[in-house]
Amino acid sequence: MSILTNPNITFVHAGLFTTDKEWIHPDRTEETYEIICVTKGVVYLNDNGTEYALSKGQTILLLPGARHYGSRKSSDVSFYWLHFSVKGTLPLPSGIYGRNENVALFKEILHLENMPSPPEYAINAVLMHILSVLMCEYEKDKSKSDRLCEEIYEWIRINARATLTARTVADHFGFCTDHITRILRSGTGFGTKELTDRFIISKAKDLLCNTGKYVKEISAELEFPSDKAFVSFFRYHEGVYPSEFRNRFTQIHMNNA
Repeated sequence: MSILTNPNITFVHAGLFTTDKEWIHPDRTEETYEIICVTKGVVYLNDNGTEYALSKGQTILLLPGARHYGSRKSSDVSFYWLHFSVKGTLPLPSGIYGRNENVALFKEILHLENMPSPPEYAINAVLMHILSVLMCEYEKDKSKSDRLCEEIYEWIRINARATLTARTVADHFGFCTDHITRILRSGTGFGTKELTDRFIISKAKDLLCNTGKYVKEISAELEFPSDKAFVSFFRYHEGVYPSEFRNRFTQIHMNNA
């Protein structure tokens, strides 16, 4: 039945962990991919520095070579766990993939694994089904994240001033600062402060090139505490003083109707 099996995905082992006592996930770094699907209680995990609180119905994918451990104790928990290996790289990042409505698939794969002669093709098929569900969740979340990234990007562009902080942006959108930064880095390659600074420089250049405003006026418009602070900011990013930048572009042909 090898023709029915994906040769790039290999099932390793799976199980159902359950306890009604106080418990914390052990500190581990696995050589395989791992999927955890919570069926009861809350599982607290730190995966390679990112904190998660997994509640009933939530599924997390953990990547090989990444350390994960319990970040705090919980009690009366139950979850399915599943290990598998991949030839190459799985096109999925680590993290929570929403609420998996296919919890029965984990029970099915345990049933198949514990048969007298486990059917490899059937186990592989169920594993592929689980991964396809995660992929669909990922694509759906990625689409939402892309739209949100565009919205955050535009909002920062419009409101970019020296007084705009990462906290202000996060509060406006109702997220923590780290989450906003992750969204922006994923979609633009820049964090909140980097993006804000780029927009401020862009606005400063526009004002220097297309208006006759004094540096002090531009500084006030961009909400710097002083013109000296604006000059230092501009020189740090552009390598020249604002006046030097403005004087670069003097040879301009003009005409009128």
